[in-house]
Amino acid sequence: MKKFATLLPNWLAETPQALALMRLGRQSAERERISEINCNFFKEKLRVSLIPKHV
Repeated sequence: MKKFATLLPNWLAETPQALALMRLGRQSAERERISEINCNFFKEKLRVSLIPKHV
């Protein structure tokens, strides 16, 4: 949270609204990261399943 707080004036960084916005930003970034991991996992799984298996 300090990383974001340094971008704001001290009086603004301490307000509950600012803290809530920072928390929402972190949660959104985390959801995006998880979504990207899931997408990459399923792309890889699909790619592997499409590779012909030689018997």
